Amino acid sequence: MKPIRITLLAVLVACGGLGTPGVAVAAEPAAVAPCAAGVPVASDFDGDTAPELVVGAERWTGTESVREQYLQPGDGGAATWILDTGELRSADLNGDVCADALLFRGGHVPWLKLALGTPDGLDVAGATEVTIPQAADIAGRGEDYELAFEAAGLRHDGFSQVAISGHHSWEWGGERYRGYVDVLTVDTSLAVTHTQIFEFPGVEGPIIGFGKALATSGGTIAVGAPGTVVKGHADAGAVYLYTPDTSDPVTMVQRLVLTQNSPGVPGSAEGGDRFGRTLAMRDGRLAIGAPYEVDGDGHRAGLVQPIRWNEATRTYTAYRAITQNTRGVPGRNQSGDAFGESVAIARGLTASNSYDILIGAVERHGSLSAAGSVTVANFTRALYRVYTQSTKGIPGSSEAGDYFCHLGVLQTSPTVDTVLIGAPGEDTGGVKGVGRALRSDGRKLVSTTTWTNIPIPADAPAGMSEWGLDFAMISPQ
Repeated sequence: MKPIRITLLAVLVACGGLGTPGVAVAAEPAAVAPCAAGVPVASDFDGDTAPELVVGAERWTGTESVREQYLQPGDGGAATWILDTGELRSADLNGDVCADALLFRGGHVPWLKLALGTPDGLDVAGATEVTIPQAADIAGRGEDYELAFEAAGLRHDGFSQVAISGHHSWEWGGERYRGYVDVLTVDTSLAVTHTQIFEFPGVEGPIIGFGKALATSGGTIAVGAPGTVVKGHADAGAVYLYTPDTSDPVTMVQRLVLTQNSPGVPGSAEGGDRFGRTLAMRDGRLAIGAPYEVDGDGHRAGLVQPIRWNEATRTYTAYRAITQNTRGVPGRNQSGDAFGESVAIARGLTASNSYDILIGAVERHGSLSAAGSVTVANFTRALYRVYTQSTKGIPGSSEAGDYFCHLGVLQTSPTVDTVLIGAPGEDTGGVKGVGRALRSDGRKLVSTTTWTNIPIPADAPAGMSEWGLDFAMISPQ
């Protein structure tokens, strides 16, 4: 699948006049006020080094389901609900110590807003709406035409960018077509100054979930294309990697397409694996989920591939593939487990200063379908732990349909992260699908780790369900 690359050059409006048409406008230097200059901790929107806890849920309005986000300040201050937020991603959009956020929702009327962090917290009221280039393609075409997409922020070479990846969808018949990757450069006012578009027309058939997995690290953008055909194998899957042009860093260049047939990657591409359906990336460590991977008679058993990406040399190292049949991983591959249905990367969970992969699986427990599990795997070493709601110390108990596999990470210390796990299908008090969210104690994971239930707030809006559906640092899949 080869992309069609289109670059739209922005026109700068200033002092009542027009800038020179047809010239790419570089972003201005980042503003540092009102927060101090520096590098923010993810989801620390007020810059006090204590990240905010953000827990997502769904709410039925009577006509549609909308996404809500609950924001609890890291210092224990007053919490707030951000209603009809859509999805929320932490980002650094202006190079200061207050993290910023992207708020977005796909559908027939898609939208994307950028909100800056301030010493008083996330400025949602002052958020800037950004035009999604593909929104014009579906405008006026009827409610069956939609955009499905992910968004993420990245900051490199002194300026900020927003990456958008997704596909067009025609609901009638479930057809998906025409994938895209947008890179929007924004200035200090969050105005878009440069737009770059990569289009994937889908000439090899329907694009299954193109771009719904998106991850960034440094100046790298990784995009999942699980419907990619690899040597005749439909839906084998691929991951597209983009980095800045050496002489013009505002412009991204597609550098590599990774598949299970790429040199050094264990295994081989097979039809239906959907390699790249989930992604997580941090400090050049890339975790690629292939939750539909077949293992012997285990259909949709799942696999996760760790990749070390060197942005400077544009080279990679592939480590051992991880499945539930990998030596040392508790459990075994079974059909429908979908190991790798969600992934996240954390620090210090299995060893001192380690990088670790959190791996969510839909996982059947005996007769309990979709109960869920979370495996913690050291990125390079054979160190593993597995958690379910039946694990000692984990609140609750495993039940069918809990989906104990939604993941998040809080950077609560420089070397060890706090793990967040959501079970949005959890039944509580006889009410189905209320949900549950848990957090670890912010230390290396051991058999005696203390896990704490994150209670559903007393002021939760009416009609709320699926508490723990997502968290600020992880893209839900």
